[in-house]
Amino acid sequence: RAWYAACSRRPLDPDLAVYSAFSHRGVLGDPAAIHAKAREIAPQLRGVWVVREDAVADLPPGTDFVTPGSRRFHEVMARATYWVNNVNWPGTLAKRPGSVHIQTHRGTPLKYMGADLLTKPGARHGFDVPKMLWRADRWDYSLVASRHAELAWERAYPCHYTSVRTGSPRNDVLVTAGPEATEAARARLGVPPGNTVVLYAPTRRDYRKGGHVDRIDLARFARDLGEGRTLVVRLHPSLAQGVARGLGLADLHRRGVLVDATDVPRAEDVLLAADVMVTDYSSLMFDYALLDRPLVVHADDWGAFTASRGAYVDLMAEAPGHVTRSYGELAELFASGAWRDGESARLRRRFKERFCEFDDGLAAERVVRALMLGEPMPGRAAGTGRVPGPAGPRSLQDTR
Repeated sequence: RAWYAACSRRPLDPDLAVYSAFSHRGVLGDPAAIHAKAREIAPQLRGVWVVREDAVADLPPGTDFVTPGSRRFHEVMARATYWVNNVNWPGTLAKRPGSVHIQTHRGTPLKYMGADLLTKPGARHGFDVPKMLWRADRWDYSLVASRHAELAWERAYPCHYTSVRTGSPRNDVLVTAGPEATEAARARLGVPPGNTVVLYAPTRRDYRKGGHVDRIDLARFARDLGEGRTLVVRLHPSLAQGVARGLGLADLHRRGVLVDATDVPRAEDVLLAADVMVTDYSSLMFDYALLDRPLVVHADDWGAFTASRGAYVDLMAEAPGHVTRSYGELAELFASGAWRDGESARLRRRFKERFCEFDDGLAAERVVRALMLGEPMPGRAAGTGRVPGPAGPRSLQDTR
């Protein structure tokens, strides 16, 4: 604490940026995309990553990093001008005048977050909502990919920051990637050439202890998909070390029944590999929609999910594709080929127009140029940043 206080009396370093993602898990997500773009167009900005000790071995070569609690960590945090994170920084770190905090979030929100958890006592178990809001009040900028996301975040975190319509930096690759990126992603997963890749990405449940509920018999689903189709499964990060892996998923992966992609560091790589995504209520659907590939929502417990956690979007009315409510319906959808019919394409276009409106492949560049270099915001989102100040509890219906 004494060293941190001493460093805090020195001037901010105008060329020092500190990055973190997913509670210091590595060079990942939106912060990683912003860092890569900053190295490309603003090499004078020195980027330092905060990384847990158990994640250091997986860092890209040449990454400048500090570990939480170290002497250099306190020096960097005291003097950095730019702070970029997709979660909140610890409350022990002070926000100095002149520093710029950029909150990227972790995707477009579907389920309730922040202050909205006050109405969902089961979902907020373990969360100190007032403390979350106090930390959020240190943000200067909140990045959004749509007007829906803008209103949802301002309602969830009614604090003093500016919402900026940049798009999601980590999704730039989904907008700009060509067929070669898809083939490379499939090769990394070990998918046989020519196979159709079906991605299953379930989310956690707040009405069940531990968050895991088996909604689909994965071995049966992989078998029913038939020849020439590979089932890839990516669990929610909070379930990666839980019972879900021990209930058969790891064994099915070892036996070659399916591909377990839960541990693949970059979710974008898994999305690129898929020809169709099956999910329940994972926010990855908002990212996957950018690829303009079929989406299927398996919603056999929508009522229980919304009652326990709450949702900003009525997926039954605004689904990005066909909705199934039983395993029989899901299997028949794939057996008949309806998963990629004209109705699926129509629903996907409508969904993408509403929830991906600012994603055009230039999000990371907008952040670096406008929020770090002070230049005009490039691209179609120029001039769409919102005014600072706390957001009132406006209706999300305004974005339709």
